[in-house]
Amino acid sequence: IDKYDPHTGKLLIRVAASSKSNVDKAVSAANMALPLWSQTTPVARGKILFEIARLMTLDAKNLAKNIALETGKPPDDAAGEVSAAIMQGEYFAGEGMRLYGKSLTSSVYGKYSHTVRQPRGVVGLIVPANTPIANIAWKVFPALICGNTVVLKASEDSPSVALMVADITKKAGLPDGVLNVVQGAKTAGEALVENKLISLISFTGSTDVGRSIAKLAGSRLARVSLELGGKNALVVCDDADIDQAVHWASLSAFSNAGQRCAAASRIIIF
Repeated sequence: IDKYDPHTGKLLIRVAASSKSNVDKAVSAANMALPLWSQTTPVARGKILFEIARLMTLDAKNLAKNIALETGKPPDDAAGEVSAAIMQGEYFAGEGMRLYGKSLTSSVYGKYSHTVRQPRGVVGLIVPANTPIANIAWKVFPALICGNTVVLKASEDSPSVALMVADITKKAGLPDGVLNVVQGAKTAGEALVENKLISLISFTGSTDVGRSIAKLAGSRLARVSLELGGKNALVVCDDADIDQAVHWASLSAFSNAGQRCAAASRIIIF
């Protein structure tokens, strides 16, 4: 896959387009790593996530530079996105000490109901290019702290940030096979969704692709989480400061080039 600079049109990087065989090997690696990682205590998993967040902090400038270069977004926006991803890592690292079960009373004497949290298994995470490292953080950190192993499909429009994050996780001590990165578009995505070892698919992107994923994964009863296009409203009341309303309406619709799931595409005025 050739990735070009959105500003100049020059070639930035070439990455391998993952075939179905490549994806299946990544899923197999994740499946082999699952027993050890799922049996690692949540507290121990949290310590590794804290180290990942620490190393991301040390490499924050390079991560932001890469995101700005590949996506074309302003450097300050890219830096803010990296900071948000680091905070996500720190938050879910702390969740390793709070993976509580739950005990409930029963109508039957001497009995109670108790729930225990267990990993789903191997999860397939598909991220878009609009906020590449934020999307990686939103998906990867919760999956890892809960004991799942991951196959992450990066967007073909921002491929290298996923590789940078994977390199950081390895340096942080994440065991081999726990996080695997594949690249590409439809071929890699479909191979991931169709693989029977994938117990959950999380996808952020277009509604049309989301429908296809729901159909493919739903046919084998895999769990599916879809974050698709929204139709969000910004409400302006009759007592609003009009200058402020205009300012925030513009930002809500057009910040990040309008490429936000929560971008306001309607203005409702009372």
